[in-house]
Amino acid sequence: MLWTEKYRPSKLSEVLGQEPFVMDAEHWVINKDCPNLLLYGMAGTGKTGAAVALANGILGDDAKSNFFEINASDDRRLETVRTKVKSIAQNSSYGDVPFRIVLLDEMGGMTTDAQNALKRLMERYASNIRFIITCNDRNKIIHALQSRCANYHFKSLNLDVVESAIISILNAEGIPVPSEIRPFIYAFDGDMRRTITELQASIASGIQLKSQLERGLKKYEKVVIEIMNNNPNEALTNLHNQIYDGISSKEICIGLHDYIISSEMDSNKKLKFLRVIGEGEWRSHNMTPKLLVSWMVGNLI
Repeated sequence: MLWTEKYRPSKLSEVLGQEPFVMDAEHWVINKDCPNLLLYGMAGTGKTGAAVALANGILGDDAKSNFFEINASDDRRLETVRTKVKSIAQNSSYGDVPFRIVLLDEMGGMTTDAQNALKRLMERYASNIRFIITCNDRNKIIHALQSRCANYHFKSLNLDVVESAIISILNAEGIPVPSEIRPFIYAFDGDMRRTITELQASIASGIQLKSQLERGLKKYEKVVIEIMNNNPNEALTNLHNQIYDGISSKEICIGLHDYIISSEMDSNKKLKFLRVIGEGEWRSHNMTPKLLVSWMVGNLI
């Protein structure tokens, strides 16, 4: 079983590093009520787990019949809201619960038309449904939805919080804690999900943690080599494939940054790459992933 699912929080006390949200959510559980919510922040900070934990707290034993999780990044069309989400919203809750809860996970990629349709559902069915929206970048959610939700920023988890959680998982699995665990955790910049995923992959395959990190940087080495060889098409193909595999713009920028830092590249070239990567990460808030990597490659060749 995937550790990210096995150890995903099921109650609010297990949500790590997001105290402002947890404090408010505990009151909502006591009162059996909550507003529509927008949880935003970088990947792996626990947004989905926190949403599930809140739903479990409010709905209790009836959660299975009244909690619905939809990955909006997989189905971002207007028709999804008009059919699937509307069907859930129209029906009353089952059992002794105040309303149904719908989690729209990774909603940043959902079309503007679909988001506007969701806004209308929020207004029309406010008495029997609550929505929890998650996304990495709040700017990709229309203002009309932002203003109808309580907004919570999920900050990057600090190293000590991640290390404590990882050690707990290893202890639960009966696996000795590797000596290089701290630098391994640091490499993933507070992304708990990716840290757990890479750790499980390393242990399952018998690869040392350092080697696992180096293997992860290989795909960025290929991109950099193509750029330095003046092959923009090959570099873009590689980056586009990563986007299609679900790698976010921010993760691409971090991966390129980490490879450049670890490389033996000439200092002037290294500085040029780091400037473009840094500006690229900043631009990622307002550009689509494909446009962003095209801009980066264009500025590096």
